[in-house]
Amino acid sequence: MNNKMKFNSLLLILIWSIQSYALNPILELQANKRTLKSGTYFGLQSGRFYTVEYGWEIQRKKQENLLRSNTFALHHGLSATYDFSRLNPVLGYDIGAWRRTGNFDLTYGLSAAVRTDLHQLRFGICPSIGIKVWQLHVQTGMYLLTPFYAFNNSTFNSNTFFISARLLLVKHTNKKGDSSPPLFKS
Repeated sequence: MNNKMKFNSLLLILIWSIQSYALNPILELQANKRTLKSGTYFGLQSGRFYTVEYGWEIQRKKQENLLRSNTFALHHGLSATYDFSRLNPVLGYDIGAWRRTGNFDLTYGLSAAVRTDLHQLRFGICPSIGIKVWQLHVQTGMYLLTPFYAFNNSTFNSNTFFISARLLLVKHTNKKGDSSPPLFKS
């Protein structure tokens, strides 16, 4: 082997080792991490009526790399609106789940719903689709409540198609798989 070839080989090994050393923290950031967050949320729903929401949500996020992560969440909450056409309140309870398969993907959810005007009950389901940025979740969906208002004029009105915005106030966070040391110790 001539000296030029030895120098090029040594230079290549040196560049490769420096590059792998420099990329090591980036690769550690991309390792599988699991985060569990929970807290209360406040929301505003707009459809035929305005509705305020208050509830609790728990999110489990598994991050494989910067672009790929899976988030699954369970939620339940109360809602209240005022039906001005019949001059009575409409109270509700929702319990459901949603899922997102990437950091920049849409969320897909399904909830079970109960609504009452303090005289009668309506039960149903609510499929939804949304966008989640940071802890703000904007979603749209449709409540399918029985008995259907179109077939029975004696039931009370409730939102059918809606758009809502919920802000999660994270109270508890649990991280697993985080290999970096904490910046500040408490």
